[in-house]
Amino acid sequence: MEEPKYDIYRLTDERETDLWKNAIFIFDSSALLDFYFLPAKTRSKIFKLFTTKLKDRLWIPSHVKYEYNKNREKIIRKPISENYKPLKDENLKAIKNSIKEIENRILDLKSKTSKDDKHPHIPQDEIDAFSIKIDLFKKESEAFEDSLITRIIQVEDEINQLPSNDDVLVAITDLFKVGRYYSYNEVFEITKEGKHRYEYSIPPGYEDLKDKEKKGTQIFGDLIIWKQIIEFAIATKKPIILICNDLKEDWCHLEKNTTEKRIGSPREELIKEIYDAAAVDFWMYNQPQFLYKSNQYYNAKIEKQNIDNLTQFLTTKTKTQNELVFDCNKCGKKHRYKKDELEMDFECVGSDERNMGLENEYEAREYFECDECGKEINVIFSVWEYPIGVHNYDGVEIEGGTLISCFNFSIDFHDEPEFDVCVRCGNQFVDERNSEVCEKCEEEYIIK
Repeated sequence: MEEPKYDIYRLTDERETDLWKNAIFIFDSSALLDFYFLPAKTRSKIFKLFTTKLKDRLWIPSHVKYEYNKNREKIIRKPISENYKPLKDENLKAIKNSIKEIENRILDLKSKTSKDDKHPHIPQDEIDAFSIKIDLFKKESEAFEDSLITRIIQVEDEINQLPSNDDVLVAITDLFKVGRYYSYNEVFEITKEGKHRYEYSIPPGYEDLKDKEKKGTQIFGDLIIWKQIIEFAIATKKPIILICNDLKEDWCHLEKNTTEKRIGSPREELIKEIYDAAAVDFWMYNQPQFLYKSNQYYNAKIEKQNIDNLTQFLTTKTKTQNELVFDCNKCGKKHRYKKDELEMDFECVGSDERNMGLENEYEAREYFECDECGKEINVIFSVWEYPIGVHNYDGVEIEGGTLISCFNFSIDFHDEPEFDVCVRCGNQFVDERNSEVCEKCEEEYIIK
């Protein structure tokens, strides 16, 4: 095949303009489902854009449609539990508790300074004047809380009505063409290729090995979608813009030097694979980038605040996967820990035959002490070495605390010390002295 006449890995202004003029826009399931996190008025503007500016240029693979249908009703109500319920149960409650704490501190201050023989230089009228200000602030805070809760209830009602009055479903059904259905044998052939690609971290989709909710062919869902996109590109010879909110390294490089999660470029392997197969131009955006560019190229008039909110949502969604968050059962203090802050004690508890060979199961423990009340908290992870050389989070239990959220846990085992098996007791240990016996057995032998 001939070399391309331009740099297919770099997006210039001229090339981007040409893409937005001629490309087919393909949305993955994450981008379609995240429409439900946008306000209804914003969705209406987007669907108007689809109808007026992108008519006959919208397409989704059949596997995207399958994933959307499978997750639709669960995702519709997800904003209530993930976005709005925490506002009421955590943020507003914390504000109320903070104001109550200030009131108590002022009463304590007034009590301690009320006698002239102990604090003759502390005027009580200044404390009383400040108490009045706090009381006014408390009333304003209560009014703010009532107003916000009313708005939250309105949004929750709007969300609860979506399953029976779903504008997103209508837009997808009416405006998007859908690719052909793949037979089971076709999917099975893709999984055979996927096994090799995932073993060597060839994009897309290998990050799904860490998602233990996915079983069987679901693990290869991203690869199935990618194969369907390539088939479509070969048939149409049209440039492709993929809108993807699955901001993982097996799809794209993220922009550097920014706290927000934005796609810098697709993975080079994907650009080359689709170009070699179909000789078409290919690029990727996440949904906020797509909306921003729609304002630029099509004057879509999507409010910047809504784009920023969606960017923050995607950034937060990605961040929460990297945190362990739990409350202390004794004092209620919230604790947050990043993956790289943990030092796990691993113990092998079993093995199993999986689709990539014999894999080991570990129990990993982490011990904490609440820095507020001193209570001991024990977190137990169930971890699979899957594939060989990588530890993947599979479940978590907690003693002495309440789990709030946990990350998709993964540790590269190749970076950890190599373990040997003690010839006396059979336990794993790091044999730094080449003795073939662990320190405990060696100590017992010396004592005997």
